[in-house]
Amino acid sequence: MYKTRSMDLHPGLIFAYCIKPLSRVQKSVHTQYTHIYIMSTAESCCTRTPIGTNQKVPVVKIANLDTYVAGNTSSKTGLVVIYDIFGFYTQTLQGADLLAAQTGAVTFVPDVLENEYALHSWLPPDTEEKRIAFEGFFKDTAAPPLVLPKVKAWLAEAKGKYPSIEKWGILGVCWGGKIAILNSTEGSDFAVSGQVHPGLYDGADAKNAVIPHVVLASKEESTDVTAEYKAAFDKSTLGSYVDTYATMHHGWMGARANLEDPENKKEYYRGYKEIGDFYSKYL
Repeated sequence: MYKTRSMDLHPGLIFAYCIKPLSRVQKSVHTQYTHIYIMSTAESCCTRTPIGTNQKVPVVKIANLDTYVAGNTSSKTGLVVIYDIFGFYTQTLQGADLLAAQTGAVTFVPDVLENEYALHSWLPPDTEEKRIAFEGFFKDTAAPPLVLPKVKAWLAEAKGKYPSIEKWGILGVCWGGKIAILNSTEGSDFAVSGQVHPGLYDGADAKNAVIPHVVLASKEESTDVTAEYKAAFDKSTLGSYVDTYATMHHGWMGARANLEDPENKKEYYRGYKEIGDFYSKYL
């Protein structure tokens, strides 16, 4: 059933989609995402390096996307984890394992970027060539309007492959958080959603969420945006909330988690436990 795919995890990458754009916002919706949303992420995203090594990842094909699967595939609940722009990093996959064990949900990590991740050679974005390459990544690969249809198609096929699943949840890590919150609006196929150290963080998204949603923010997320989220959630009866991990850097639960650091390790596990507790209420 499973095949093994060798993944180049680019351990020297630096996450940096808060660079300034080269030109004004254009009319194309993909370009709008490129220019607008690269400005809405914690500054730390421009400076912190992911921690990891190359590895072989066991995957199955769902909707033509390589997909990591954890947990009991006969479960009545399913959870989709959308990674950050670094792809299949050990820390993210381990988080999926933890959620599967705690919630009992079969947990999936689909390769929505299809092995096309940000390259370290673009960074720092100190030349026009690098900036153009980085903007091109968001315009041609990582723009939410390009990724959202992949998630929809993936879920449609997954429902057929795993017919025992009655309820679905979605969780996004950093950039993936944007994909999760945009899947939380009217007509959502998901029963619960959430973000950890969100990238592309926009308070307006919270107002459109119609399912329970949790945000675990780091000390480096915008306090203004967090306040907007809290205000929207306070007006809701869904049980949504924001919890800020005041000692943690942006990325502590994803590719930039340093599990050799005792404090990061402790808060990494606490974060996934909190996510698991929240999702268990609604799945």
